[in-house]
Amino acid sequence: MAKLSGITAVDRAPTLSRRAYLQIQQAIRDGAIRQEVLYSENELAETLGMSRTPVREALISLSREGLVAVESQRGFRLRQLSADERREIFDLRSLLEPYTARRLALAATEEDVRRLGTLIDAQQDLGGPGQQSEFLALDEQFHLLQSELLGLERTHATMTSLRGAMWLIGFEALTLPHRHEDVIAEHRAILDAIARHDPEAAAAAAHEHIVTTAAAVL
Repeated sequence: MAKLSGITAVDRAPTLSRRAYLQIQQAIRDGAIRQEVLYSENELAETLGMSRTPVREALISLSREGLVAVESQRGFRLRQLSADERREIFDLRSLLEPYTARRLALAATEEDVRRLGTLIDAQQDLGGPGQQSEFLALDEQFHLLQSELLGLERTHATMTSLRGAMWLIGFEALTLPHRHEDVIAEHRAILDAIARHDPEAAAAAAHEHIVTTAAAVL
C-alpha cells in the first residue's frame, strides 16, 4: 500500500474553528445574534475566549451556508434573505419533505413512529416566552429524523442545509397568533398518516405544512 506524503498532521486550530462554528450557530438559533446588528469579530473572539483565526474560519463557513455576511474590516451580521431566496427554500422543502414522508409511510416501524411522536409531545410542552429556540430545535429534529430513519443521506444533507436558513425566518413564523398550535397539529397530521402507512396522505400533510409555513413568512 502506497504511503501518503506531503500531508501534515491536523493541528488544534480546526477543532477550535469547529467549536466556534457551533457556538455561533447556537447563538443564532437562540436569538442572541440578531438581525440588522453589526457585530465585531474581535469582540466575538474575546467572548468565546479564542483567537480571531478560528472565529474568522467559523464565520467564513457560516457565510458559505448563507447565514451571515462578513464585512471586510468591519465585522459580520446575519443575512437578510430576499423574497426570492425564501421562496426557493420553501420550493425545495415542498419537493423533499413530501417525498420523505411518503417513503417513510411505507417503511416506518412502531419505533420510528414513537420517536417522531416523542418530538411532537416535547413541542406540545413548549411555547412560552423565551422557548422559541427550543421549539425550533425540536421542529428541526422532527423534519430531519424522517430522512435519517430512511437512510436517505443525500436528501438528509440537503434538508440540513435548508434548515440553517430556516433559523433566520423561523422566529418570524412563531410570532404569529396560534402558529405554535398550528405547527403541532400539522406535525401530528404528518405522523398520523405515517403511522397508518398511508403514503399519499403523508405526502399531502407534509406539503400542506410547508405551504402554511411559507404563507406565514413570505
